[in-house]
Amino acid sequence: MKRLALVLVILSAWPTALGGAEPEKKLSIELVVQPEAIVAAGIRAVCWRPGHNQVTFVRTRGTGKEAVSVLYLYDVEPGKESVLLDARGDKAKLQLDSYRWSPRGDALLLTGENDLWLYDGEARKLRRLTQDAEEETSATFAPAGGRVAFVKRNNLFVLDLASGRLQQLTKDGSETVLNGKLDWVYEEEIVNRATSRAYEWSPDGSKIAYLRLDDGPVPEYPLTDYLATHVRLLQQRFPQAGDPNPQPSLHIVAVEPEAPQVWTVPVNRAEAEYISPWLSWTPDSRALAYVTLNRAQNETKARLWNPVSGEDRVLVSERDATWINSLEPPRFLPDGQRFLWPSERDGWMHLYLYATDGKLLNRVTRGAWLLDQPAFTDIPLFQVDATAGWIYFASTERDPRERQLGRVRLDGTGFQRLTSEPGTHSGNLSPDGRYLLDQFSDFHTPPEIRLRRADGALVRVIDKPENHLAEYALATTEFVEVKAADGATLYARLVKPPGFDPQKKYPVLVSVYNGPHVQLIQNRWGVTGMLDQFYAQEGFLVWSLDGRGSWGRGHAWESAVFKQLGGRELQDQLAGVAYLKSLPYVDPARLGISGWSYGGYLTLYALTHAPGVFKCGAAGAPVTDWKFYDSIYTERYMRTPQENPDGYKAASPLEAADKLTDLLLLIQGTDDDNVHMQNSMNFIAALVKAGRSFELYVQPGQKHGFRGEAVRRFLYQRMFDFFKRNL
Repeated sequence: MKRLALVLVILSAWPTALGGAEPEKKLSIELVVQPEAIVAAGIRAVCWRPGHNQVTFVRTRGTGKEAVSVLYLYDVEPGKESVLLDARGDKAKLQLDSYRWSPRGDALLLTGENDLWLYDGEARKLRRLTQDAEEETSATFAPAGGRVAFVKRNNLFVLDLASGRLQQLTKDGSETVLNGKLDWVYEEEIVNRATSRAYEWSPDGSKIAYLRLDDGPVPEYPLTDYLATHVRLLQQRFPQAGDPNPQPSLHIVAVEPEAPQVWTVPVNRAEAEYISPWLSWTPDSRALAYVTLNRAQNETKARLWNPVSGEDRVLVSERDATWINSLEPPRFLPDGQRFLWPSERDGWMHLYLYATDGKLLNRVTRGAWLLDQPAFTDIPLFQVDATAGWIYFASTERDPRERQLGRVRLDGTGFQRLTSEPGTHSGNLSPDGRYLLDQFSDFHTPPEIRLRRADGALVRVIDKPENHLAEYALATTEFVEVKAADGATLYARLVKPPGFDPQKKYPVLVSVYNGPHVQLIQNRWGVTGMLDQFYAQEGFLVWSLDGRGSWGRGHAWESAVFKQLGGRELQDQLAGVAYLKSLPYVDPARLGISGWSYGGYLTLYALTHAPGVFKCGAAGAPVTDWKFYDSIYTERYMRTPQENPDGYKAASPLEAADKLTDLLLLIQGTDDDNVHMQNSMNFIAALVKAGRSFELYVQPGQKHGFRGEAVRRFLYQRMFDFFKRNL
C-alpha cells in the first residue's frame, strides 16, 4: 500500500557554538539525569499579585546543597524585580513553592514543617498559624482574606486570622472518610493531578461547599515496603475495573461562631457515580453549581442547588456515545445571569454561553480545533475579563502540534490569535485584564516567560534561562506527516544523529505512548529530550508517532480506541514503522520499541500482537491486563470487564504472552501505586509458563515514576545497554 510522507524539517541543526566553532562536548548519562547543567532551571510558581500589576515567582539560587529558593516580586510597569522572601535562616523551614496570595494581595499563605504560615507582605513579618504534629493541607484564604480554610485528619477546619480561633467544620474524617480532600483515584483520574482540594468558599465567605468521599467500599490493595528492616505492608484504597468506587456526597456548611449548619445536596446516586470536586457558586452566594457523571462516564449533568430554598435543577445535560472528558463546572459571569460551559458536543472542546435558566445563548468558540490546558497543572482552560468582554485561552486553532493564545468576545465574535511564534504558549491574565503572562517554548527553545499586553503585543521577556546547548553536538529533529492505512494523517517526529550520514544504515528506537489525553508530537521544549539526544549521539534514530487515541485532534480521533485499547494504536504505529522501513538510511532489521506506563503497555502489546516487527523492546511500569488497572480510567475507555469481556481479552498483552518472540526488558518499581507490580508479576508468570525468555529490572522503593539521580542514572544506563547490545 502506498504511503505518502510529508517531512517538515523545522530544524536543520540545534544552536551552533558562538563564533562558528564546531561544538565538541558530548552528552553522558550523568548529564541526562542532571539537565540543569545544560539548561538552567527557569522561574516557577509564577502568578499575579491580586490588586497589583506585579508578578511573583520562585527562583533557585545556587546548586546542590547550597541551593536556596527565593521568592521574587516583579513590577510590570518599570520591569524591575526585587526579593520578597528568601528561604534562608529562620525561614528555611518554608516551602516557597506552596505560596498563595491573599485576595487583597497583602499577605502570603505558606506551608513548612507540616504547618501553615502567614507572611505579611507589607510589614515583611512571618507568623506561624499552626503548630502540631499533623499536616495541614489544601489551605485557602476566604474571599475577604480574614480566614483560612484547610484540611487536617481528613476534616475541614477554618482559622480566624485576627483572633486565632480554630473551628472544626467536619468531624467524621478518618482513614476511609475524606472531607474536602481527594482520595488516590479521584486525584489521579478525575482531576488529572491538578489539585487535591475538594471544597470551595462561597463568594461572601459565609459558607463552604465540600465533597465527602467514603472509601470504605473500595477494596484495599497491599503495597510492600521491602527496604525497611522489618518489611512493612501498606494498604492503599484502589478500585480496579468493575470494583466498588468511592461513595461521593456533597455538602454545604455555614461558617459561623457556634455549631455550623450543614446542608446535604440531594444527589441522585443512580445517575451520579462521580461528583466533580470542581465546584462553583453563583456570585450572590445563594446557590451552588456542581457536575455529576454516571459510571459509564458518558452522561454528565450540571445542576444548581439552593441550600436555603432546597431548589435543585439541571442547568446542562450532555451525553456522548463513548465518554465525556470535561468535568468543569459552570463558570458564572459577574452579572449572575449567565455562565460559560466547556463541551466536546461537536467533537472539539469549545465554549458555550448559557443563561442561568439553562437556555443556550450562543456558541463562543467554534471550528475544527480545541481549547486546551497543560496537563497536571491548575492552569485554567480559559480566563474571563468580564469588564472588557473578552475570553482568553490556548488552543490548537493554527496547528494541532502547537498551542497558540487567543481571545474572543462573549458573543462569539472578534476572534483574535494573540501569538504567532510556532511553538507552545500558555497564558495567565492579569487581575485588571491589561497583561498576559505567556510561557513559551518550542522544540529548540527552553521555556521562557514573556509579558504581553492583552492584545498580544510583546512587552518584554521576564525570564530566559541560561543554556549551554551550543557547546554540544546535538541531533536534528524533523516533524513528519505519515499517511495511515485508511488515509488519515499521522503526526510523527524523527531525530537524526549529529553528523547524520544518509549513506549509512541506522538502528531505530521507537518511543511510544499513544494513550488517551496525552500528545507526544508537539512543538515544545522537551519533545526531543536529553535522553533522545543521547541515543542519537550514540548512533540511533529516534522516532515517535501519535496515532488514534492520542490527544489534541478532537474527540473522534481520541475515541477511536473505545472498548478496544491497543488495536487501533498498534495499526497506526505500524504505519509509522512501514514509513521508517521505506527510508534508505533505516536498517529494518534493527528496530526497537520503548515506552513507560501506557507506553509500556503499548510496547508489550506490540511485541505480543505484532511479533517480529521489532527486534527488542523495553516496557516500563506497563499495564499487562486492564482488569488490573483502576476503575475510573479503565472503564472510561473499556467499560467494565463484565460489559466488555471480549474487548478486555483482545486488549491484553497478558493473554498473548505466549506470542512473544522478541527480546524484552521488563521494568517495574516495587512501590508503584499506579500500575501495580501485580501487572508485571502476572506477565512474568505467563512468560515462564510459555517458556519465553526475558530480562527483568525491579527497582525497590520506587513508585510509578522513578526518582533520584542514582536510580535514574542506573535506569537509563540499563535501557541503553539493552538497546545497544541488541540493535
